Amino acid sequence: MNAIAAQLNDGDIANLAAFFGGLPGAAANAKSALAPALAATNVKFPAGYKSSYTRYTTINFPKRGQVRHYYASPAALKAARDGKPLPNGSVLLVEIYKAKLDDKKMPVKGTDGNLIGEKLVAYTAMEMRAGWGGSIPAMLRNGDWHYAVFTAGKTPRKGVNHASCFACHKPLDKDSYVFSLKALQDKARMK
Repeated sequence: MNAIAAQLNDGDIANLAAFFGGLPGAAANAKSALAPALAATNVKFPAGYKSSYTRYTTINFPKRGQVRHYYASPAALKAARDGKPLPNGSVLLVEIYKAKLDDKKMPVKGTDGNLIGEKLVAYTAMEMRAGWGGSIPAMLRNGDWHYAVFTAGKTPRKGVNHASCFACHKPLDKDSYVFSLKALQDKARMK
């Protein structure tokens, strides 16, 4: 929720704190009616992505000890090449690797300057299809995008609350809700 909270000034925060502080506590077994929609996803793992998607960037996360490779579906790549918003049918997939460490426990870089991925630990994906956004609360909705987290074995990770994905991407509405859109556009124009 950092992306939403970052938009609040000190007065907004004080008002929200006073408002929430004045509410009665929730019952011990209370659950949000919105939780099921935020835990669900329509995204399926894109089998065969290595042969049909384009790897468009690699991003290092040294503090997390990770390196991530980003792939785009043909629909996303075409729209990026044409300078258009990403359309329904767009899929972006990220391979997340644990970075190789040296004997001092520091991440090792390859000749390309990126960290060397030692072990695939997970995948994340975002996919857009017409109507998918309808089940997401307006406060978090990212057009018709849905998000998913997959294990290294390509199965959906259980118990994921995608609210953090929606909240983080929400401010990027002018960029098709994609952090790496510029990298995707740059790669698409080179093809």
